[in-house]
Amino acid sequence: MYREPLRNNPRKPLVSICIFNYNYGRYLRQCLESAFAQTYDNIEICFSDNASTDDSWDIALEYARKYPGIMNITCNRKNFGSDANFANCFLNVRGKYFNELCSDDALMPEHIEKCVHALEAHPEAGFAMVHRTIIDGRGRRTKEPPFYNQSCIIPGPEQAAVYMMAAVNPSVSQIMYSKKMTYGKTVAGGLAARWYGTRIMDFDMCCEFPIVYIKEPLLLHRLHSQNDSFRAAGNLMEVIGPYVLQHQFAEMASNYSLTKVVDRLPHSLDKLSKLCLRYCARALVANDVKSALRYFHLAVAVDPDITTDPTFNKLEGYWAADAVEKSSIIESMQSANNLMTRNVSYDPPPGSIPIEVKSLNVANIS
Repeated sequence: MYREPLRNNPRKPLVSICIFNYNYGRYLRQCLESAFAQTYDNIEICFSDNASTDDSWDIALEYARKYPGIMNITCNRKNFGSDANFANCFLNVRGKYFNELCSDDALMPEHIEKCVHALEAHPEAGFAMVHRTIIDGRGRRTKEPPFYNQSCIIPGPEQAAVYMMAAVNPSVSQIMYSKKMTYGKTVAGGLAARWYGTRIMDFDMCCEFPIVYIKEPLLLHRLHSQNDSFRAAGNLMEVIGPYVLQHQFAEMASNYSLTKVVDRLPHSLDKLSKLCLRYCARALVANDVKSALRYFHLAVAVDPDITTDPTFNKLEGYWAADAVEKSSIIESMQSANNLMTRNVSYDPPPGSIPIEVKSLNVANIS
């Protein structure tokens, strides 16, 4: 049975789970159930709805009545945009730590407990990042390899250097923040905030603080045709956005005199060009020839030297090929190693220290 959150228990710090929602009523029950099913019980739920037109608000009211004192809820009178939803949640955050949980995602039962254990063991860390399992609109799960091959604490500048090359945590729901470390780091403002605000904040935090990586898949991250990731891929934001971000990251890193991070900018653009080829191949497999052609040309715009890449040359032949040849090219794209999706794990960056992530034995802590 859940009790009201305790704000000043040093042995079991309060965790705020911020859930922001718009028209995801079909997934919201699983999201809320996962929050209340945590093995760590000193939590509060800060929920904000952006004037949904489905049954989201009724569901939120139901859970607020079921768990009085634990869940605070806010509903905007109209859709004021994602910034307003975030702001509503953060205004109510009282925890030492907080999670941003998308309302179409769900937490595994030990998510909060293991993140708290890791951050309490390493109070110098800015945040803890967990691995994820992909879940689709029907609830079917797809495993993917963890980004790093072991749980570890990573020097912040080294993680910042990795962020120059890869997103690492595609979902904001993968991270638990130490609230005091986020002061002055948050980003707001329309489109950038919606898709990339937290990535800017994460990068900025890494410039100052180490971070904890947990290789266990403690999050169910839902990918479906209505979420932002699919829309971003369809309008080229998955490449155009990072192209702008890499330059911003380099500028931010220079303010911290992180030369290694700044020097990675040319290589990061080369990798971004190769990412265009990945999205081109994905679009062809999905029979979205128009998007494939846009990503194909964008690859050259990002890095003209991509024309010497074997994958580029293979894709280049697609446009003049007959139906049989096109089918063969698509088949070869699907079987190409690490092209369509990442299928490898990487060693942690230099200076990382392996850690063992344990449970807190919360039953024995009052």
